[in-house]
Amino acid sequence: MKRVVLLIVGFVSIIFLIFLFCNGNADKQNFYGTYTFDELIYLTAFSSSLIDSVNESRAGTKYTIETDLFKIESNDFNVEISSPSYVKEDVQPVSSPLFDGDILQDNGVKYQYDIKDKAGNKTKWRLYVSPECLFVASYHNSAYGSEVIWEIAKLSR
Repeated sequence: MKRVVLLIVGFVSIIFLIFLFCNGNADKQNFYGTYTFDELIYLTAFSSSLIDSVNESRAGTKYTIETDLFKIESNDFNVEISSPSYVKEDVQPVSSPLFDGDILQDNGVKYQYDIKDKAGNKTKWRLYVSPECLFVASYHNSAYGSEVIWEIAKLSR
């Protein structure tokens, strides 16, 4: 009888551990880390720059994406957001004649994370996550209140 009870307790414990392991990682972001700029996959037509010149000037740009810090260190600009929150959303379709929304689908993007500051305000930065890659996008608000994707950078580890 003791052996049966021990087997049942062992079996239930294993099931419980599997449940904890699987569900405990379900919402855990796996994009934290340090990255470098790879290439721009999109640059708005509103930009006065050419994508090739931006790619050259961004070479060596470092991105730090952690639970307590979002940081971009570039020769062109620096961004630092302390205590950011990464708000996960399904990829939002962008309806604009100036943005080819297929670029997200073509790159396998599954989720987007809006980056908000510690007060909960939008920072105009967003992460796009695919199973293979991480992308950082910047956007601006138009005069009509809609978001205009300015650029999307592909990152490398």
